[in-house]
Amino acid sequence: MPVDLPSLDLLRSLSDRHVLAAVASAGQLTRSGAATATGLSKPTVSQSVSRLLDAGVVIEGERTSGGRGRAGTYLTVNDAAGCALAVQAGPEGVVGEVVALDGRVLASRSRALSTPVTPGSLGRALTAVCRALATDSPGPIRVATVSVADPVDRRTGRVVELPESPFLVGELDPVTLLAPVLPVPPVVDNDVSWALLAEHTQGVAAAVDDVLYLYLDEGMGAAMWTGGRPLHGARGLAGEIAYSRTSVASRGSRTPRSGTLMECVASLGYLREGSKAVDVESLVEDLDRGTGQARRLASAVGEIARAHAYLLDPALVVLSGRWGRHTEIVEAVTTALADAGGVSATVARAEVTDDAPLTGARIHALGELLATWSAEPGAVPR
Repeated sequence: MPVDLPSLDLLRSLSDRHVLAAVASAGQLTRSGAATATGLSKPTVSQSVSRLLDAGVVIEGERTSGGRGRAGTYLTVNDAAGCALAVQAGPEGVVGEVVALDGRVLASRSRALSTPVTPGSLGRALTAVCRALATDSPGPIRVATVSVADPVDRRTGRVVELPESPFLVGELDPVTLLAPVLPVPPVVDNDVSWALLAEHTQGVAAAVDDVLYLYLDEGMGAAMWTGGRPLHGARGLAGEIAYSRTSVASRGSRTPRSGTLMECVASLGYLREGSKAVDVESLVEDLDRGTGQARRLASAVGEIARAHAYLLDPALVVLSGRWGRHTEIVEAVTTALADAGGVSATVARAEVTDDAPLTGARIHALGELLATWSAEPGAVPR
């Protein structure tokens, strides 16, 4: 029976991508260094380099000096050939950056927002930041990623309004908004999903295929990886733990009832007045003092983690956010999982905490940017 062999064009494309990835990872690399890094033969690397030079994706820089053998030239990525754009939009404002293929941040822009945040004000800030970044970029924007602090409909890229959302009112449509500004449609996702990608790439969840990530801060959310891939749900709404059922007890009451996590937070007095945002400072202070209502909230989070663990069977549960990383929360989740028969999951604090959503959006953008120079699909699953 005949076997379909890969085409010569595909093999060349794969070789080119491996060489380009090696140059991007190293920052600068000789042909000999690229052969060592990729494991490809020197003639194959030389042919790939010639094609990449002709395409303008890489450029030759200064000559090497010292060492044995003939002096060579360093190869570097050509920023003018194309860059990626990564943007984070949240309650504090919009921050974005232009990123080169080798990960260098070439430009950054930001715009603050006043509260309450509305779709109109956020949309204007997002458009202004992206327009400025597109102008700053030394080359065309080939990939764009946007992180937003609300659930995102994965089919359309629109932000979805949910009744317990603490930040946005109404729906925001970044794809339509940015169509006149960017040459490519952006990949839009929830900030917690991007934060888990960052943790899965650079943090405690690296190389773990099944992860449950709980983010507890002013907003509350979750993200999951199952079988080595992100789990978004049919519309991207998976992980809205504010609606998960748990035990709810008001201050001074010893009789719990069933309700949502958001109802639990509200009944214990930890919502900001007139808002669905958690009063993090007050809650952390009570967690530090070990007050009864703070411990009841910690137990409620533990119940939700246990329910999700039975459903998803994660190997690792990662706790993030200012009060999500608190010792009381970590201990409550650890205890709840230990008491769950048959569940075996490690509990850990997130390691990627500074600008985690933007970091995740940048990681995805760089993977997609590399894939634009290859016939292979993107290295990072959407």
